Amino acid sequence: MAAEEPAKPVREATEVVPSVRDATVLDPSVAVPESPPRRGPWALFEIFTVVLVGLLGLILRLHNDGKAPAFTDNVDELQFTWAGMNMFLHGDAYTWSFYPPYPNGLVTHGYGDVEFTLVHHWMDHPPLFSLIMGGWALLNGIRDMWTIQPEQIRTVPVTMSALTVVLVFILARRLLGFAPAAITAGLLAIAPAAILLGRQAEPESVQGVLLLACLIFCLYETEGRGKAWSRGLLLLFCVAAPLMKVSGAAVGGICAVILIATGSLGLGLACAGAALGGLGLFALYGWMIDWNLFKEIWNTQAANRTSVMGGFEFLTSSAGANRQLRDGWWILGLIGLAMLIVVPTTRGDRRRELFLVWPVFAYSAVMLIMAGEAMAHQYGWYKVIIYPEVYAGAGWLIWEAVRRSSMALMTLVLVLGGATATNWWLGGLDSTWVPNPTVLVVLFGIVLAPAVLVWWGRWRREQVRQVGWVVAGLALAAIAIGNMTESYWLERIFWRL
Repeated sequence: MAAEEPAKPVREATEVVPSVRDATVLDPSVAVPESPPRRGPWALFEIFTVVLVGLLGLILRLHNDGKAPAFTDNVDELQFTWAGMNMFLHGDAYTWSFYPPYPNGLVTHGYGDVEFTLVHHWMDHPPLFSLIMGGWALLNGIRDMWTIQPEQIRTVPVTMSALTVVLVFILARRLLGFAPAAITAGLLAIAPAAILLGRQAEPESVQGVLLLACLIFCLYETEGRGKAWSRGLLLLFCVAAPLMKVSGAAVGGICAVILIATGSLGLGLACAGAALGGLGLFALYGWMIDWNLFKEIWNTQAANRTSVMGGFEFLTSSAGANRQLRDGWWILGLIGLAMLIVVPTTRGDRRRELFLVWPVFAYSAVMLIMAGEAMAHQYGWYKVIIYPEVYAGAGWLIWEAVRRSSMALMTLVLVLGGATATNWWLGGLDSTWVPNPTVLVVLFGIVLAPAVLVWWGRWRREQVRQVGWVVAGLALAAIAIGNMTESYWLERIFWRL
């Protein structure tokens, strides 16, 4: 009787590996293996990366920050600073406003031929951001309203904007991994639109930092690492955000939903209460100054709403800084955030939806409820508060395009990010790049060819994929250089917007 064949090792049945990776190239519904986000101590190269990128973001934002955007394009910067200065110097928020409820406004001109209507007891917005800007102006030795220069006061928003580069890296590293986090921080550091909007002295510049910090504190809670100090700062920031602009109440609401959804009911309700408390403190401030005037001003503010299209305009408008500002990374980021929800992963980490996607769309819902779509030309600086989270969507999508050797995703990156970033870089600072269509086809072909070969399947996929990574990396490097070049010369490009 013949001896039985020895049983084959079980591992042979599972060695279908070239793999899930190859399956995902052909079937996007298959879960994609990912290297888990780093949660332990930071490696030296990670510290080096975030320091380098943060410094790059700060340098680009500081370079000629007084020249672009133009100071008189958005005189809100003067409005907040004047109000704060006069509160410190004279105990009264004396600044400009175009709202009719203020009695006895003084019409005057300054900064060229810009008309200002100066009013007393200004309450268009809560006072906290004005106090920050006014205090900074006084520390710089400014005592005369009409001598303020943009580079003197833009240090505050520039510092806040550069800080978001570091904070979004911290958040994205824990949710997406090192590579997507590094791409996210890099984009936010060098993208012309992020730099241009990040220079404006608007409350959203500080609120963006508060939101990121609150999200990190909430993440600590979900990991069981929350401390008394982090909870205290979380609640303090939820109070402070609406004291800068009432839409900042969204910070407390966003955190409340995250915490309640992850089982921290008490702290979540405390965040919601803190946001309402911030609004209550503003109402108390109005009552102490002039309650009737306060109510009239906010009735006027409410009349700016004429439909519920504010959220739509907020997401889709290309406007910013009172000019047309097209940011391909913003659109790419929104697409990336949507994909973060629907693309399955081997880990099934649902926290990405809570901490990256939910804040963006929750804030958009706040804009739907509170904002007037007629003011879409000013929505650029309203976006600053969630720019980091949207760019996290773009950073993750770029990483997926390279990692998957996906010709569809890489094409999207080239169309939305690459075309915008190289528009003036390749054409020169004073002209737009309009190449021969054949040149563009060749460039696209070079970048996408390895991904096409992977789909074709007759070549050794791993080798072709490695070539694809190199080519895609070179294309992204060219795009990054284009971003940095544009950002460094923003004052020359800005006038064409």
